[in-house]
Amino acid sequence: MTRKREWVDGVGEAKEIMYRTCVSELQLGTRDQADRGEHVMLPDRKQWLRKTGLPVVGDVPWGSHFCIFYKTKKDLRDILVPFFKAGLEANEFCLSYIGSHEFLTVKHAENAFRKELPDFERQSKNGNIEIVTRKKWFGANGMLDLSKATGRLQKKLDRALARGLKGLRFHGSSAWLRARLPEGAFCEYEEKLNSMLAGQPMIIACTFPLTLTGAEQILDAAHTHQFAVTVRNGIWKRVEIADIAAAKKEARNIDPKLEQLTFRQHEILQLVAKGQNTKQIADLLGISVKTIETHRLQLMRRVKIDNVPGLVRFAIRTGLVSPEE
Repeated sequence: MTRKREWVDGVGEAKEIMYRTCVSELQLGTRDQADRGEHVMLPDRKQWLRKTGLPVVGDVPWGSHFCIFYKTKKDLRDILVPFFKAGLEANEFCLSYIGSHEFLTVKHAENAFRKELPDFERQSKNGNIEIVTRKKWFGANGMLDLSKATGRLQKKLDRALARGLKGLRFHGSSAWLRARLPEGAFCEYEEKLNSMLAGQPMIIACTFPLTLTGAEQILDAAHTHQFAVTVRNGIWKRVEIADIAAAKKEARNIDPKLEQLTFRQHEILQLVAKGQNTKQIADLLGISVKTIETHRLQLMRRVKIDNVPGLVRFAIRTGLVSPEE
């Protein structure tokens, strides 16, 4: 049986809806879940819009899948804390996978949430919020298994609903994924998420650090998400998908030397600037010390800096890390 995706507007005409400027105008219909043999009807209209807790984004319907480009670590916290706070208050299961460019470890991420979410400890113990590493989410030994990741997400949703929660709120650190996948595979994965979302009580927010995201990645993200938002030093801005020039403009403010580096080199530079030694970086990224040394040598040649203090200054100047880190 073919999966059917159906959207219904205020006068009952079926149509595919593209997000433009006012998310609150959207109304979500039903979907035949051929893969599970179920027909799911979402709750009444009062339940269709969910509070995201985010400026510019506002309230969105179940099935929303959007991306946020951010500049600083504080910007990232300003995304995740209110996003999950709103989800927990709405009795939703909150799930996030993180990368080392965001938080060194899950413990670091939990400590950040604990400081700003007074109820975090209780919610975590009750299983209402979960933070995992990207390695655990996508697979070990450097092998990406996207089908298992999407299957795992569906199971998380099913378990949340079985426990009486309203739905699932998911955050993904997508910049690393875009860098690791072959050309076209990232878009296919995001489209698969879009199909999976239809008619299900789930919201997905994908984050991309602007310092690690080039113009091509920005365009891919814009094309595969329903809408895009940027936040720079606390300033939020909606980016219209129809205006590709706006996405290109976001990339022009990135230091050209950073664009010469691979995503892995960005990660290593960031961790070096945070004071991690070679062995610690190898352990965090799950690769050998020799590979770390090779990447570090290559990045030093590309940015034309031959010492660690110089790398630290470069990382701070380009916004890859903040001085307080």
